[in-house]
Amino acid sequence: MFKISKAGLQAGVKKLSTQLMLLLLIVGIVAFIVMYVWQSVQIKAMQAEYQQKLVAYAAVQERNGLLQDHLDFYNSPGYMLYVEKVAREALGMVRPGDTVILTVPDKNPDGSTAPGSPKSGSEVAQVTTHHKPSWQNWLSFFWGH
Repeated sequence: MFKISKAGLQAGVKKLSTQLMLLLLIVGIVAFIVMYVWQSVQIKAMQAEYQQKLVAYAAVQERNGLLQDHLDFYNSPGYMLYVEKVAREALGMVRPGDTVILTVPDKNPDGSTAPGSPKSGSEVAQVTTHHKPSWQNWLSFFWGH
C-alpha cells in the first residue's frame, strides 16, 4: 500500500491551496474586468440617451417659446382691437346694446322718391339691433327658420 507521509501530505495540501488561491485570484480579476467593461458600456449608452433627451428638450423649449410668442400676440390689446375692427367692418357685426344707424336713400335707383323716406338727405333712421344667440343664427342659416 501507499504510505503518505505527513510532510508529503502537507506539501500536497499547500500546493493545492496555492493553486486554488491563484485560480480564485484569476477568476476575481476576470470578473472585475467583465464588470468594468459592462459598466462602461452602460455609461456610454446612458450618455447617448441623455444627449438625445437634451436635443429633444431643446426642441420642445423652442416650440414652447414660439407658442408663447403667438399666445402673447393673440392676447395683446392691439390684436383684440384689430379683430373687433374686422368684425365690425368686414362682417357687419355689432356689440350687444350698440345702436346701428342706417342711412335711407332719398331716391330709388330709377330716380323716384323712396316711400317713407325723409325729405332731406341729412336725416337718418335709427335702428336698434336685437342679437340672437349664435346657435339660432346657425339654425337659421342651415334650415331657414
